[in-house]
Amino acid sequence: MAEKQSSGSPFDYLVDSFWASLPEKTADELATFKKDVLLGIKGAVDWLIDEQVKCTDQHLENARRMREQYQQKEAESAPPNPA
Repeated sequence: MAEKQSSGSPFDYLVDSFWASLPEKTADELATFKKDVLLGIKGAVDWLIDEQVKCTDQHLENARRMREQYQQKEAESAPPNPA
């Protein structure tokens, strides 16, 4: 019994035909290369996002520290309340 094609679009059929036109070993090696490249890109993007999150947290902490220093200087330089 023949296996039924599950590709829904003509584009999928075209891509499947491309892969089918390659020798099996070549298709396997090309697919492995493509997956390795995509996983490398994903890893780089994940690393970049993680670094940006760390930088944002550091900037926020620095801003909090600057705000506290500014408020402390304002409190020290404010004239005493003659109440």
